[in-house]
Amino acid sequence: MNKSTFWITLIVLLTIFSLSSYAKVTLDETKMYLKTTPIDYITRGEDFTYNSWINKYEIKRKNYQVENSSIKSKIIIGDKIGDYIEYDPQKDVKNISINLEKINKIRNQGDIIGMFVEKGKLYVVIEEIKLSDKEIKYIRYPEDITILIRGIFVSPDHCIWQTIDPPPNQYDWDKYGLVYYGGMVENTHVGMVMFESDRIMKCLSGGYDNRSGRPITLSTGYKSEWNYMPKISFDNQSSIEKEEWHRFWFTTKDTIVQFDPDTKAVKMVGNPLSVKTERMEMIGGKLESTFDPDYNSSSYKWTKHFENNLLSYAKYYPVLYELHELSRWTALLNALYETGFIFENIDLNNFPYIPTPVKTPVISVIKERTIEDTTETYVKTITRQISLTGGVGLEEVTLQQADLSELKKHWLSQYENGSPKITCICD
Repeated sequence: MNKSTFWITLIVLLTIFSLSSYAKVTLDETKMYLKTTPIDYITRGEDFTYNSWINKYEIKRKNYQVENSSIKSKIIIGDKIGDYIEYDPQKDVKNISINLEKINKIRNQGDIIGMFVEKGKLYVVIEEIKLSDKEIKYIRYPEDITILIRGIFVSPDHCIWQTIDPPPNQYDWDKYGLVYYGGMVENTHVGMVMFESDRIMKCLSGGYDNRSGRPITLSTGYKSEWNYMPKISFDNQSSIEKEEWHRFWFTTKDTIVQFDPDTKAVKMVGNPLSVKTERMEMIGGKLESTFDPDYNSSSYKWTKHFENNLLSYAKYYPVLYELHELSRWTALLNALYETGFIFENIDLNNFPYIPTPVKTPVISVIKERTIEDTTETYVKTITRQISLTGGVGLEEVTLQQADLSELKKHWLSQYENGSPKITCICD
């Protein structure tokens, strides 16, 4: 991803006061709280809750939905040679329509697992949604797929991403993060899903909501990064002041997609979304990557927990499932490019754009342990401070070239026999 992603600041401060050998501990408590009250950027018109954004979008998209049952596009069906597509400009370039009604119908039936091209038409293959996943209630807007196509094939980035970065002035780092979008997803539902998923990940890792300042309380199974940090101890009889920086991000980099350039078919293998972390270093006032995942760190352990339980958290925050499902499409579309099938342009006139957030509050969560004794007012305190921002990058997949000819024949046979799991979305 060509933008910095999920920053975490971890500052550890340990203050030790010696105790009398005759002292008796009368107080030993640990508490958590926010360093400062979050700044309200919603009333300033720079941040938006997901539900309020959806309400505005629903109103604006009604006219667009009536006027557009399909989107015009132009495709090239060639052969991928190195970094280029080799094709005949006379026979391999076609004007097509992306059918929003068919996209809407098949997405509501299940999650996409494959794509293939046959006689200049693009087909998609889905698997039925598991019964447990049906408990997750959310909306799938068919026009989101056209935004993904535009971002991957037409935008200057040739991928989609979103990030929350520290502001230029270092004194504002503990106040807010600046939201950036790539692949022309700003002011779209895709961009809003990426931002909100990133914000939710940030809040879950720190244990507090960054807007309300309230602690997150979910049922059994919820863990924040604090659960993986060592217990506050006073064994070290010295003063320690240390800064540690980490970043977290959603990615499709580990998503395995098989592709067959000859049959122009792609198939997803395994999970579509993963969560990464690495340690950062402050060099010359800028955070630089160390490419060190630090497998023993609390941040790495939390990302594994979050990744493994993502769909469980989606029952509380359905937007996480939306990101999970959209990541399937981006992974397959990225692989489709490797078969030599590309969208050359896409017509999105009068699209229902609604402003997406440009700022969101940064919070500092303090965990403090205090011990007092009977002889004096000696106090021992250790403070861990965590300041979070975040990001999403859906630009890479793990490609595996494979012979999918028999699988494509099977899919075509299912389609011809009327299977609802396969449909043509571009013709």
